[in-house]
Amino acid sequence: MTVFPSYCVTVNLSQTTGKVMMQMYLMGIDIGTTTSKGVIATSEGKIIASTGFEHDISRPFPDRAEHDAEKIWWGDFVRVCRELLRKSEIDPQAIAAVSCSTMYPTLLPVDRNGAPLRPGILYGIDRRAVAEIEMMKERLTDAYCLRISGNGLSTQSIAPKILWIKNHEPDVFSAAYKYLNASAYITYRLTGRFCIDHGSASLGGVPYSLEKNAWDALSLEACGISKEQLPELVWADENIGCINKEAAEETGLAEGTIVAPGTGDHVTESLSQGYVQSGAASISYGTTFGMDVCTDRLLVCPGLSTSLTCFKGLYTVGGGMLNGASLIRWFRDQLACFDEEIKGRADFDPYALLDADAAQIDAGCDGLIALPYFSGEKIPFFDADARGVLFGLRLQHTRGHIYRALLESVAFSVRHTLEGVQQAGFSVQQVISTGGGTKSGIWTQIVSDATGLQQQVLKQSHGSPMGAAFLGALVAGVIKDRNQILEWNELDRWVDPDPKAKPLYDKYYKIYRELYAQTKALMQLL
Repeated sequence: MTVFPSYCVTVNLSQTTGKVMMQMYLMGIDIGTTTSKGVIATSEGKIIASTGFEHDISRPFPDRAEHDAEKIWWGDFVRVCRELLRKSEIDPQAIAAVSCSTMYPTLLPVDRNGAPLRPGILYGIDRRAVAEIEMMKERLTDAYCLRISGNGLSTQSIAPKILWIKNHEPDVFSAAYKYLNASAYITYRLTGRFCIDHGSASLGGVPYSLEKNAWDALSLEACGISKEQLPELVWADENIGCINKEAAEETGLAEGTIVAPGTGDHVTESLSQGYVQSGAASISYGTTFGMDVCTDRLLVCPGLSTSLTCFKGLYTVGGGMLNGASLIRWFRDQLACFDEEIKGRADFDPYALLDADAAQIDAGCDGLIALPYFSGEKIPFFDADARGVLFGLRLQHTRGHIYRALLESVAFSVRHTLEGVQQAGFSVQQVISTGGGTKSGIWTQIVSDATGLQQQVLKQSHGSPMGAAFLGALVAGVIKDRNQILEWNELDRWVDPDPKAKPLYDKYYKIYRELYAQTKALMQLL
């Protein structure tokens, strides 16, 4: 039985006025790398309102990636809340619960009042702590970190980022009362409680111990911080409090609305795909791409990431590539020229035009191969020095060739991850796919052709916010069984691999793998 603090509004699903039952709603919000979005949904998974906004990444130096926590994390959360309430015209008292997911792992030192001491440091795309990674390897060894946390040391790891603050920003390090991630910061703003869910903590590797589901004392010592400087560990389906007065005034939500613990966007994305049982497999078409398999066994796989899902005893093996839809956004903004196409067209969709271009190009792009490592890479290998490559360019290559080569590079990266998952002992033939990138029919077909996977593409593309809303439903008791998420999903289409494309993609995949191997040393020189 769920027990709520005395200041929470408990949800009575049989509230009636006369014979009219009051419909209760769920709000799920996701603060991502470049976009923030949210939904209001019913307990049956029907979306009543949705919204979304883009935001920028701050890159004060080439190896750094940051967000202003107050402006982007909390500011976008407030903006999405208010816009959802405006669009839906729902009484805030009818929101049974709110839950937020965020990109992760991230790091934000705050003072005793929860005020940020510096901008939030983003996940693996921030490569500032390369030297500190080597220091941590000397102090702990990579093998120890892999065994304890299920993740080797990389730019994804939280411990080296804390050590970087100690080495480069001693005033911040001395003033830090707590080290939070993005979701923990939002949860604190909503409830006044410093807590982080196990799933988010586990993906950041050390100082989290996947073996013990606790903070690791030896890793904390290596970072130079105490256990008390990290937030309390909770499970993502655990009640952690309700919206306080100050947050209610800012967001427009009702004071006392139940808050589910914040968690990682990949966790809620996977949950929205039905990631509640061992054996489920998924591909997430987002700013970063992810390919994962759900298991009830704790497996440590070199080159892959192992972390907890939303639920105790259920793990995810695989991981996210650092680039996905970020590549096509980069191409849209920096290289694509639409001057002629956009004349007189208010409804212009650049991605639809680029997809049409790519559809005219044969598999293999007439000998053009791309490496998608524009931000380094974390899965299926950890290399902060990896770089993007366009290999085989000729004068006859067009905008469509380059665009399709980028789509194929991401598909090859999924295949690389899939091979690691299979080597870990999983047999995968079918996956569930969600995310904004699934709107591209040519991209989903390329992924199936390059990997041999059959994809179930879900109709809803509001993955992370819907997963967050579902967690809120579990915490509030609106939904009793986590398997009910399967009833929320509506199939859009099947994507079957084209067997005729396999020999060609097999050939180009070998070149793709060899291209990185042959240029890795040169990338490091850059």
